[in-house]
Amino acid sequence: MNGRDVVPIGISLGLITLTSINGYTLESSISLGIIAFVISTTLISWKKRLAAGVFGLSLAFLLNILPFEYFLKYAHMDIILFLLGMMVVVGYLEEVNYFEYLVSKLIPRLHGKPKTFYSVLIIITSIFAAIVDEVTAILFTSVIMLELASIYKVEPRKFLLPITYAVIIGGTATVMGDPVAILVAFNGGLSMYDFLIWATPITALTVVLLILYTFLFLRNDLGILKEKMDMVDSKEIVEILSKEARNPRKATLIFLGVLIPIMVHGEIAKMLNIFGVEVEPKTILVSIALMGASYIIAFEGDFGLRIFLHRVDWQTLFFLMAFFSLVGTLENVGVLANITRFMVGVAGGDDGTLYLLIALLTAILSPIMDNVLTVATISPIVKELGSLGYNTYPVWFGILFSGVFAAIATPIGTSASLVMMGLLEKRRIKPVNLGEWLKMGLPLAIFTTLLALFIIYVRSFIL
Repeated sequence: MNGRDVVPIGISLGLITLTSINGYTLESSISLGIIAFVISTTLISWKKRLAAGVFGLSLAFLLNILPFEYFLKYAHMDIILFLLGMMVVVGYLEEVNYFEYLVSKLIPRLHGKPKTFYSVLIIITSIFAAIVDEVTAILFTSVIMLELASIYKVEPRKFLLPITYAVIIGGTATVMGDPVAILVAFNGGLSMYDFLIWATPITALTVVLLILYTFLFLRNDLGILKEKMDMVDSKEIVEILSKEARNPRKATLIFLGVLIPIMVHGEIAKMLNIFGVEVEPKTILVSIALMGASYIIAFEGDFGLRIFLHRVDWQTLFFLMAFFSLVGTLENVGVLANITRFMVGVAGGDDGTLYLLIALLTAILSPIMDNVLTVATISPIVKELGSLGYNTYPVWFGILFSGVFAAIATPIGTSASLVMMGLLEKRRIKPVNLGEWLKMGLPLAIFTTLLALFIIYVRSFIL
């Protein structure tokens, strides 16, 4: 054990002591301490995240902070199974060099123009995330970015960060683009029209700001990319990549066979409901991903089984299960209920003040405890406030943008960022450390969150 291993223990014990002194119950303090240990270990030593998550989960079971019957309730198995299926599909497409084939179609149009190249990539990525969802988008677009970095022989991590941010930001534009958007829509009773009127304009503005921010932050790296592009014969690359692709027609059919149903999964759920099959849209998403995976495993023989065993990032999946479950204990032990009562008292009945308090609380919690779980635990609070007569319509959009944009600040704030980090590790590329992530992500998270909350506040309480 080195010095860095002691820090999470100290943070955990310190938080337990501090909260106990301030009147928290013992189980609430321990729950907060376990989560603090897992989060700080993950941020300080990424490779030890799984060990920390499993250890924290074992303590929560042992001390009955997380009764076993609540484990599946908080583990978000829908996200885990969706990821599992999509990892098999993406693994297959990687194995047959399908992404090289896609890149070969992209290079002739953008070669030698790094800013145009990167702008188009960010825009395509954000639109893709809005149409599909952030997990699917990050699995596909991050692999494409890694292939491009390999072709031009540039350091991939810096170029991958804005792509990850584009996925996270783009997912806020529509109901189905982000797990947080789905939670907000379902709990707040919001339609696609509501998102198009309120969320999409803010998302589009933020994507433009992301492009400008990327140009500023990566100006030296984009200069290096230009030099690398000039050293490469694009025609030669396209020819090599096209030859590497194995059966691109079949791969395209599998790709579209998964992608198109994902895009219309809501309509599929409605159609099934008409025929008497009551099913939620998110269940359709999980089913589509697992069907795609099952086809590959069934009809690709040993090749398909090898993809299932070796291409799925099992470490990330198990960490996510543990982390989601542990954060869920905060609702179970009543920590968030205490915070709600405090906020209502401070707001003093003013809708605008309450909007800002809830949005800022969401922004503070999302980067450190995952934005899906943050919004999932705060949503019942907002619904209760609505039943008390508060105007919660702008609050739903407030927690959407504060939950998603603020989560850009850290590598554990969103499922997309965790998946991207796991992908780097699986490819044996040095993960983005906390300092590198904060340097680029924190300023972007603060500015975009405050801008989005300001726009919503002006539209709701001033105009």
